[in-house]
Amino acid sequence: MNKIKARFADSPVATSMHTSRNAFSLRTGGHSGFMSRFSESTEHLLIMIVAGFCIVAILFFDGSVMAQPKPELQAHSRAERGYSWSFPRDHGRHPSFQTEWWYYTGQLYDAEDEIFRSTPRFGFQLTFFRRSTLIDGKPHDQMLAHAAVTDLRRKKTFSTARVGGAEVGLAGASQSFLRVWSGDWTAESVGTDQMLRFSVPTDDGDYLLRLIIRDASLPWLQGEKGWSQKANCSGCASQYYSLPRLAVSADVLYGEARVTLKGIGWMDHEFMTNSLSDAQVGWDWMGLMLPDGRSVMVYRLRRQDGSVDFSAGSVRSKDGEKPLAGSDFTMTPLENWSSPTGKGVYPIRWRLDIPSEGIQKIIDARVRDSEIGNEGAMRYWEGPVASQDEALIGYLEMTGYDERVKF
Repeated sequence: MNKIKARFADSPVATSMHTSRNAFSLRTGGHSGFMSRFSESTEHLLIMIVAGFCIVAILFFDGSVMAQPKPELQAHSRAERGYSWSFPRDHGRHPSFQTEWWYYTGQLYDAEDEIFRSTPRFGFQLTFFRRSTLIDGKPHDQMLAHAAVTDLRRKKTFSTARVGGAEVGLAGASQSFLRVWSGDWTAESVGTDQMLRFSVPTDDGDYLLRLIIRDASLPWLQGEKGWSQKANCSGCASQYYSLPRLAVSADVLYGEARVTLKGIGWMDHEFMTNSLSDAQVGWDWMGLMLPDGRSVMVYRLRRQDGSVDFSAGSVRSKDGEKPLAGSDFTMTPLENWSSPTGKGVYPIRWRLDIPSEGIQKIIDARVRDSEIGNEGAMRYWEGPVASQDEALIGYLEMTGYDERVKF
């Protein structure tokens, strides 16, 4: 235990808890009606609770939880063909699976701007992660949340993270419907809409965001009716659906400035157990939208030498949904960006070719420096992207360039 205490005291996780003490609070100044405000005593209590979950933080960030022993893995459910989907239940938590995430991204525009023609004002990401471990044969959840804002005017991506809280109800997810939270960060159903609330601190103030999301379409079941293969090995798959082309209305507060914006978003929900093969170190994923109503999801999983181990995708249009095999498209890296603080060298310009869809586009990162994570935590690249003519917009996620993804 003393080793654990010493390890935590010197860890970047502990440092981040002291240097980012507003990670579990929102400072809204005179805008108390905009978002809830924690009292100073509540903030202190939350900091104490987070510090009490140092072991959880270490497990998430050094890979002890992310690489479970094989006997324990066999006790969790595996993704299988023929899963019986039911909504709103499947918007909720799936405790029998080892890993689960709720992932939101989008691009926000001024009211007078035209999506697919204008440059957005902001990009945003909010992701809640759930990780299950078995103790005496019973699952116990740990929660992690990441949030990021890409400010196109400042040409910078700001990000933050929260760890722990599930043990005392400060973080968690409903098993019956969409409600996921970490402190005052939330993603939840409100009638037929969804609401997101989160904050991202910077050196000179916080971004506070409240988003209302409207979706008129049915969940898009990825892969084979929601069974999404990740490798050519038994059980290497996830249960996976998307909600693309979300209509977003957003209130964004920064300092004393408050703006109301519109936007377009994407939501992914995935749950799995040990979905990657031993040969895979990370992935490149794109969720993209076109002005003609089509949505495109493509991904490739890489080996240590950078070669592609497995790839797949899908297209949704007004005519229906079509899966893409790895032979149906190519994602070609064209230009790299090197992290100034880590080991990652990330492709931030790509050529995407999908011949059957008539798509041949160069995709660029809107802001190159969009690495998420810091020393001691898994680093990955996540940010808004677009073609030069703004006819293809969305988000790009790249993992495994700094170090191997372990789960």
